Amino acid sequence: MKTTKIQLKNGLPVFLTPSHKAPVVSVQMWVRTGSADEKKGEEGISHFIEHLVFKGTRKFKVGEIAATIEGSGGELNAYTSFDQTVFHVTISRQFLETGLSAIAEMMGFPTFDPQEIDNERGVVIEEIKRGQDSLGRAASELLFANNYKSHAYGLPVIGYTRNIEKFSAKKISDYFHSRYTPRNMFLVVSGDFEVPEMKKQIQTHFGEFVDYPVRKVVRKREPKQTKPRVKIAKTNFEQSLAYVSFKAPKVAHRDVPALDVLAMILGQGESSRLVQKMRIQEAIVNSVGASTYTPQDEGLIMVSMGYNPDKLKPAFAAILETLAQIRTTPVTAAELQRTIVNFSSEEFYGLETVDGIARKVGSLEFYYRDQAANEKYLRAVRSLKPADLLRVARQYLKPETLCLSIATNDHTRRPADLAKAFVKDWTKIVRAEARTLKIPAEAKKAVRHTPMTFGKAKVTTTETRKIVLPNGLTFLLRPHQDTHVISAKVAMLGGQRLGFAGGSVELLSRTLTCGTKQRNEQAIAEESEAIAAGLSPVAGRNSVGLGLDVLTAFQNQGLDLFLDVLMNPQFPFAAVEREKLVQLEQIRTRADNPAQTCGRQFMQRMFSGHPYADDMMGTPESLSHVGPEMLLDLWRQQLTSHNTTVAICGNFDVSAWQAEIQDRLQSLPKGKKLLAALPISPLQKDDIVFSASQKEQSHLMIGFRGPQLGATERYALQIIQSILAGQGGRLFLELRDKNSLAYSVSPMRMEGVETGYFGAYIGCSPEKVEKALKMLRHEFQRLTEEKVSALELERAQRYLIGRHDIDLQRTSAIGASILYNDIYGIDYNEAFTSAEYYFAVTPEQILKMSQRLFSQPAVISLVGPKNPLS
Repeated sequence: MKTTKIQLKNGLPVFLTPSHKAPVVSVQMWVRTGSADEKKGEEGISHFIEHLVFKGTRKFKVGEIAATIEGSGGELNAYTSFDQTVFHVTISRQFLETGLSAIAEMMGFPTFDPQEIDNERGVVIEEIKRGQDSLGRAASELLFANNYKSHAYGLPVIGYTRNIEKFSAKKISDYFHSRYTPRNMFLVVSGDFEVPEMKKQIQTHFGEFVDYPVRKVVRKREPKQTKPRVKIAKTNFEQSLAYVSFKAPKVAHRDVPALDVLAMILGQGESSRLVQKMRIQEAIVNSVGASTYTPQDEGLIMVSMGYNPDKLKPAFAAILETLAQIRTTPVTAAELQRTIVNFSSEEFYGLETVDGIARKVGSLEFYYRDQAANEKYLRAVRSLKPADLLRVARQYLKPETLCLSIATNDHTRRPADLAKAFVKDWTKIVRAEARTLKIPAEAKKAVRHTPMTFGKAKVTTTETRKIVLPNGLTFLLRPHQDTHVISAKVAMLGGQRLGFAGGSVELLSRTLTCGTKQRNEQAIAEESEAIAAGLSPVAGRNSVGLGLDVLTAFQNQGLDLFLDVLMNPQFPFAAVEREKLVQLEQIRTRADNPAQTCGRQFMQRMFSGHPYADDMMGTPESLSHVGPEMLLDLWRQQLTSHNTTVAICGNFDVSAWQAEIQDRLQSLPKGKKLLAALPISPLQKDDIVFSASQKEQSHLMIGFRGPQLGATERYALQIIQSILAGQGGRLFLELRDKNSLAYSVSPMRMEGVETGYFGAYIGCSPEKVEKALKMLRHEFQRLTEEKVSALELERAQRYLIGRHDIDLQRTSAIGASILYNDIYGIDYNEAFTSAEYYFAVTPEQILKMSQRLFSQPAVISLVGPKNPLS
């Protein structure tokens, strides 16, 4: 991956990284300003500007930027963080000029029209309200507020409603021109282009940027923390979240590689210490993990957990024990080797897409100003010894910088008392250790690492071959050599449609990798992580399956593990009971996510009497009847040769994989395809269902019965979805841009074996629900009364085709596309020929489809504090 750097006369640095794996290009503008660079009273202005540059420039009116990009098959978005703001376009190479023009206009010539600023205020305020309904957002803001008392990292990136309501057009324009200037930004372009031609295009589009002076910012330094802190927020969410954090250095510090590896060993992956102890062995938390946050300034190393309040005491005890052990006992060679393999593997998994490449180039420039920094980082990781991890654990996991941040619905004194006890116990442990700690001699020895070797590519062509074995098993093989990633997937027809006990299909997916005849759960976790492989069970409404992503260097080990889990799952009693408890806890805490409640009751009414209406998670009653024998029986019912398809994509040894899979799967019983039609009653009239939820926002869905899987009219329906979807689509423009009704509004679609649905979702303030529903119905009605224009149809077609091409950069996406097409009776090659079907759709077909679709009875699902629809 070679990157060329140029600099324009106006001071704008540009980084060009060609990659010819796919006909796609990523254009990213990185701005060296984020929320941490805002002064008092400016909190939230960077995020607000992120919204506003989409709202019009010297060349583009409101909605035209997104419509132009999406009409060229591209994706356009942005994000704001503490340290930076990034605007990005991903687009087909044939429309590269369009992508460059859009980014140039947004970053060089936004208009900041006062009327559009006023319109967007409501959208951002809706986004703030949405965050207030999120336990994750509340806990994250608590974490940073507790750790940063003076530094701006302690303030929310999104800012405050009071600021959003008062920012003037002049204030916004002045701030933009003081920070979003050529010398405070840089451009990254990666993908399918030639550097000489790209240099000319860059000069054309970005050379006229005005070189405004950069407003200097001096961030407040965070005072040295000298004693532990405890901060508890009383919430009304069903679940609780807690962080145990310690101060860590900024991103370029020499200790960061060791801290990153320490965090992975502590709590990343199924074989990590905290996951094994707290999720697998003792089952005292719903989730647990460890991570580092290493930004421009001082960062954090932290443990996070989602838990039931009555489990806080044993959870704290487990964290104390694990942290104490990591400070006193050297990590094993196997643990260190696993983490190094996983860090190294990101070079292959993370760079499969042009976005991944641009993100890597951008991050290296932003944080290090050095494109060689990643190699230096990996060399540092590979040279780590157990003694290095002991040193950083002892240096950074100390009581003086400990912060406990707890968001809980336990409003008693218990969380505070347990937190104080944790602080006292950790202080005592560390002080006691200090008198005796020594680094063992063996911990200072280098760990021998096995390098990844890929050998020569054995692939000569890129095409899909379909092979049906004598026993009826179907193979889809698509080798290609422009990657080091292999994706293997198996899918069987069945899933929830077969009417199994409620929640059993979901529980099957959670326990499939918990043990085989040859391997226990820990062995599966350790082996998969030792080769940086991902084993992913899948459970859906129409199918179940198993996926594997593995690097070519480890293909033999990955294939053996994959086939063992596929053919010999055991569903151990202890694991089933443990995962059942976690599933029950998720059922109990559902009120924390009213959007999910809205979707669940929508499905119940839309498919009443059909298995699609059943709750995928089940109920306490239905799960009480599910055990290991039932799960094994469900798996065997579906895993039969006539009901199963295997798809393998990537750079793999075709003959070896085919021979091994054929040998191991030839003993499968023949069975039959589990796709027989089930009865479903028609909807007779509009059906409105409401559930009360005391949150800031209401959640509304409206939908109509849609076509079956594989139906020819599905292309017209996808075009309708595309007309409504995206930042340039009708719903975004009418409900969000023009009327500021919501931050989130989108069409929704599902195709099922018997029938599916089509409709729309919006999350908005309770007082806006009636208007939102009226406007959604109006947009549906418009589609039934007038033909879409040729221009809008072409935008929708290109949008779908472009998104499809962008998605298919990943090997796993290619595998999933050909696999699921095949098992549902659709030509698997459609994954590569879909453009011709989309371009064949006419305005007349869209009109006819809309009239048939929207003339049916609707199901309307609402969750919120009040019901104005009754």
